[in-house]
Amino acid sequence: MSLTRTLVVQAENVAMSARGWSIIWPRGEFARLVLLAVAVRLLLVPLTHTWDGQTWANVFAELSQDPNPLDAIRRPYETMRELSLLTAAAGRHSDFYEYWAYPPLQLYIYWPLAHLYTFMGGTVQPSFAVQPAMIAPSLPMPLLALIHAPSIAADVVVLFIMRALGVGPARLRWYAFNPLVLLVDVWTFDAVMVAFLLLALYWAEQRRPLRASAALGLGAATKFVALAALPAVLLGILDDDRRPIGRRILQVVMAMLTCGAVVALVTAPVADGVAYVIQFQLQRFGAGLSLPQLLTTWSSPTPVGDWLPSLEAYASVEMGGLLLPLALLTACLVIVHWRLPLSSAFLILVLAFLAGAKIVNEPYALSALALATVELERRPSWGMQLGLHLLWVVPFAYALLNTPAWAFGLSALQQVFPTVRPSLDVWLGAYRTFRGWQDARLPYVVLAVVFQAGILGAAWSVVRGASRAIDVTTNA
Repeated sequence: MSLTRTLVVQAENVAMSARGWSIIWPRGEFARLVLLAVAVRLLLVPLTHTWDGQTWANVFAELSQDPNPLDAIRRPYETMRELSLLTAAAGRHSDFYEYWAYPPLQLYIYWPLAHLYTFMGGTVQPSFAVQPAMIAPSLPMPLLALIHAPSIAADVVVLFIMRALGVGPARLRWYAFNPLVLLVDVWTFDAVMVAFLLLALYWAEQRRPLRASAALGLGAATKFVALAALPAVLLGILDDDRRPIGRRILQVVMAMLTCGAVVALVTAPVADGVAYVIQFQLQRFGAGLSLPQLLTTWSSPTPVGDWLPSLEAYASVEMGGLLLPLALLTACLVIVHWRLPLSSAFLILVLAFLAGAKIVNEPYALSALALATVELERRPSWGMQLGLHLLWVVPFAYALLNTPAWAFGLSALQQVFPTVRPSLDVWLGAYRTFRGWQDARLPYVVLAVVFQAGILGAAWSVVRGASRAIDVTTNA
């Protein structure tokens, strides 16, 4: 009788627990969301960016040539150096050719996928266009599927982490099917970096700063943007007044060493290549949605990166070198003054990076969009809602202006109709002519100004919402 009674009580407890969780999260809804998100992304596999799509295909071609991953990942950096020498010899404005300009973690991910593609009988020949140019590569569907696979997997991980961070079903759906998120997935691999960024936030809030620092190290080894959030982890450690100050300082040092060790471990096999990439990034002109790009875009009669740029373009390099550290320092002072919680601090630092960097490509906004989604769930306000929409609408509009929507489908079009290539060349030539007009630069300037205003508005809403929450907690 006692055993029966015990089983009944346990069954009742399980049922009550299930009912409680169903209030928080309806059973099966998250699974359906993930499956639908993956299905939509699989439907978008045939789409790819014009220039970057060819870059990923070239990387696959080079990685597949060597069975040793440590030797294989050196090839993209060596090729970039060789092509940069040819570019400089041709008398171009820059000594660099824009090829693999990133840290190497994604190369480790791509290496087995490249060998899987060749194992399945796929072949790809590297092809490098003279820059600047708008090209239209024809890439096989299986190759595109493998190129997009890490981003699709990363988006699934992001949804799981967002769920763990308390984001509800409505905003999870909003993020999973947001046009900018989908566009970035068919363009590049920023979603991988965002997954590490959100994982760092989760572990930081769980009071595991060393794990958070390691996650940021992996994020920075994917794309440099993630490193901007490291001060939030360090300031969070110092703000924990439950521990002695000496222990906090020691943990700060350990966190920095952990992040640095992870980055060093990943980049060690290609340290000279990464140093070359950093040199390239430091010398690039202002571009994208940044403030320094206003100099290059407004002063140049042709698209940024063309022959003989003006002195203002070179001035944008110096402007970016001054703005970025100033913006990050200001963000740290704001975090300390208002004692912002970790999620707010992460977002403020990423927004500061977008405000101060001299190059803000459209996919960079994905990191801010993910963090802003978490922030809006926790501290909703009309200002944060407006900032969230500006963080995706403006980059999305800029992306479709910079690389029109029809251009993402040119690879698939050529796979279905191979004879369409001559007509595409005529169309691309006409578009390049349009981009060369002086009046064509105006929309880029307007969108950059609106985006930077949106960053300031979002930052103001974050500080205002977080400070109000702190005041309520203090008064209570």
